[in-house]
Amino acid sequence: MRRGISNRHAGKLAPSSMQPSSIDRGPVLKQQTQGHLKANALSLGDAIILGLASSAPAQTMAVALPALIAACNYAGLLPLACAFIPMLGIALGYQRLNRWDQSAGATYTWVSKALHPYLGFVSGWMILLYYTLGTTSTTVPAGTYTLQLIAPGSANNKLAAAAVGSLWNVLVTLLLIGGIEIVARLQRVLAVIEYTVLFLFAILGIRALLSHHAAAHVTSAWFSLSGAGGVKGFLAGTLIAVFMYSGWDAAIYVNEETKQKDTNPGRAAVASVFILLFVYGLITFAYQGIVSPSDLQSSAGNALALIANRLVPGPSSLLLSVVVLLGTIACLQVALVSSSRLAFAMAEDRVMPSFFKIVHSKTGSPWAVTLFMGGVNLLFLMLTTFEAGGTREVLSNIAGALGIIASFFYALTAVAAVWQYRAVLLNNTGNFILGGLWPALGAVSLLLVVIEAVLTHAVSKTVLWAGLGATAVALPIAVAIHYVGGVPFLGGAGETASAIDRLRSAESLAEGSHIEDR
Repeated sequence: MRRGISNRHAGKLAPSSMQPSSIDRGPVLKQQTQGHLKANALSLGDAIILGLASSAPAQTMAVALPALIAACNYAGLLPLACAFIPMLGIALGYQRLNRWDQSAGATYTWVSKALHPYLGFVSGWMILLYYTLGTTSTTVPAGTYTLQLIAPGSANNKLAAAAVGSLWNVLVTLLLIGGIEIVARLQRVLAVIEYTVLFLFAILGIRALLSHHAAAHVTSAWFSLSGAGGVKGFLAGTLIAVFMYSGWDAAIYVNEETKQKDTNPGRAAVASVFILLFVYGLITFAYQGIVSPSDLQSSAGNALALIANRLVPGPSSLLLSVVVLLGTIACLQVALVSSSRLAFAMAEDRVMPSFFKIVHSKTGSPWAVTLFMGGVNLLFLMLTTFEAGGTREVLSNIAGALGIIASFFYALTAVAAVWQYRAVLLNNTGNFILGGLWPALGAVSLLLVVIEAVLTHAVSKTVLWAGLGATAVALPIAVAIHYVGGVPFLGGAGETASAIDRLRSAESLAEGSHIEDR
């Protein structure tokens, strides 16, 4: 029976006569599966667009802007800028790990091999949980903005928004089953429309601020810790900011389907983080002061529609609602792309149901797991309709919980990157800073934010339960898979990072890889 995580993406192994005896204790190659994801279907540009679509600036601002202002007033730019620094370090870790192993499992596979299979499973569980809850946070606004366009009186009705959002969920699931190329073509069109309109309204917003026609005026408090309400407000805002950035790693989950899969997905991840810093900074500054905080809070879920109507009264304001709807649909679809590819990789290692491995012979689409994840998303969406409180409370709680979950699995990935490349970190300054110091600081920073947020009660008990409690469910599931299912994925750490893996990692960096090449 197999031991440890598989090596199906580890590349060509060295001749048996040259392999150290320790490799015998490591993973073995996986046997032929029921299908393979379609190779070379996506370009570098496609990967970047998928990463940006997963973060979904338009939809994210609809969800996060009211929560960000509630957490830290108008000083949201400060946590956005601070969250960028560790997030870039995490992206650099992703970039290096992807050169080592181009697996659709990404963090799950890397953490399993570099650290321990149990930690890898927990990481995979957290990411699946993240995309499930994240899909809920995208589907609710999809329903809300659709109703804003066709039945404004029902826009703040949770049940109606969930019902309409469910229809969108079904539609994007069916399109995804048709093949990743169809998704890529659709995402290109949606991205052009989304960013054009967002930047147009950003210009209008800045003009309103400078001409004092907005509800708030720019002051020094917008850029200070005291303006954020002190450390507590800053930490709460940083968790929201982590949620806003999160999703850029979607480019990594399609690496088996991307051209030059050893370099392009990593480039796309790093590029996405830089682009998101600019986009979120500009939009937050331009939009946050247009209407009063009370009006913004009361219109959570369709807050951007309110802002658009203030900037351009009349039918033209609906343009931003249409764009948020399109961005939400794009994000919803990419979330399904990421979760289905991750679950596919986990099924390859027998820690998820075997039918997740079924791939359509012509389209290369893992249609079985795609349908399953779409169904799970619908279930979680229905559960949100029974949560106490209005739309704002639901979406704010989800955003905070996703910030906690994302902080954990991003930090684990960065730790795995530092540990995997530890043998070459001192070879030169670039390796030390980009491969060791920066990812490590990113991991530590994210974990400290979560710890301080808990200690200072910057997040509610509901958020903690959704973030920490739901993650803890991975423990009994892992135990059941190991002892009841008989899957030996909980082997010792020595079984997960073979000598040949470490050798390939060292050689990859020793070739003089630079940030623009990795």
